[in-house]
Amino acid sequence: MIRPLAEKDYNIAIDIVNTNWKKTYSDYVNPLLLNEDGCKKRAEELKHDFQSRRLLEYVWEEQGQILALLSIGDTADMDKKGAFEIWRIYVRPEAQGHNIGSQCISFSEQEAKKRGYQEIVIWAFQENTAAISFYQKNGYVVEKSEYLGEPYLTIGTRLTKNLV
Repeated sequence: MIRPLAEKDYNIAIDIVNTNWKKTYSDYVNPLLLNEDGCKKRAEELKHDFQSRRLLEYVWEEQGQILALLSIGDTADMDKKGAFEIWRIYVRPEAQGHNIGSQCISFSEQEAKKRGYQEIVIWAFQENTAAISFYQKNGYVVEKSEYLGEPYLTIGTRLTKNLV
């Protein structure tokens, strides 16, 4: 079940994000983002972001256990003004492959449509071929790739989907 993120969920959601970063991105993202200091800094940034309510934040919960974090809202891409974006979608590694990610994407698209958006975007690191393939399976099309520079030091790929 998807429900809004509550303050009591912050630490669990942050742990899901940091676990995924260390497990998934270790071969191609700036290693300083994956060490203890990098995870601590990301935890502080996420907590601040959650508190700011800049994005719509949700968790996927089953039997009292949080298994995923979903962050959605307006895109910051200057060339996509007026588009909706899936900012974060992270599923606990042990819960991956159980349709949670696809249901989070479907929920995001429904929320975007309810709010009158006609396009949705999501970014993935180019070397995260499993994520890109997953988004394509859900109807997203690779639109562009670009070097992201500091702090990531890797290439990002933007995927889009028309909602009309």
